[in-house]
Amino acid sequence: MSVKIISKDEKDRELIMETVRNARNQDYTPEMLCELQKVIETKYYYWWLMDMKGEEYAPDLFGRNFHYFCNGHLVTDDGAYQALTSKWVNSAMVTMHMGHQPLVWLMDENNARGVFQYEDHHVYKEDDSVVETWMVYCDDFEKDSGGTWHITRMRMYQKQADGRYRDPFPPKDWVPEGWKES
Repeated sequence: MSVKIISKDEKDRELIMETVRNARNQDYTPEMLCELQKVIETKYYYWWLMDMKGEEYAPDLFGRNFHYFCNGHLVTDDGAYQALTSKWVNSAMVTMHMGHQPLVWLMDENNARGVFQYEDHHVYKEDDSVVETWMVYCDDFEKDSGGTWHITRMRMYQKQADGRYRDPFPPKDWVPEGWKES
């Protein structure tokens, strides 16, 4: 299957291709290889939080000026709301988020952009119906003064989806039991 994202905007495809090309052409120092691994682990940590039902820890992953886009459209610029929405969506399902083939462009000492192939397999607890999606993430990362990487731009481009998510946004003022305030 070829990678064809659903976004109709050529800018989105070019952003992904720019990242892929620049990641491929980097010369690494040992220090850069350590930073590369930290960036990859930042993204993987996000998916692990979703599967372990620990979404309340996700706001700490998001950097200042966080923005989340889906198929080229801004969904939210609030990391706490993104985490809460994920908690709502994931709470009704057994989830499995899987990222593959990371290519990370270390743009400078404190900024990186990564492309991740992505698939998921989710089963609704209520009736065992399945939702599976295939996507490409193209995320921007920023390192804080303490050396920790954060996601500042999360861009998700859908390639294919089998099944439908239900109720993607939590009810107004919904707060899950034990939610950690950010």
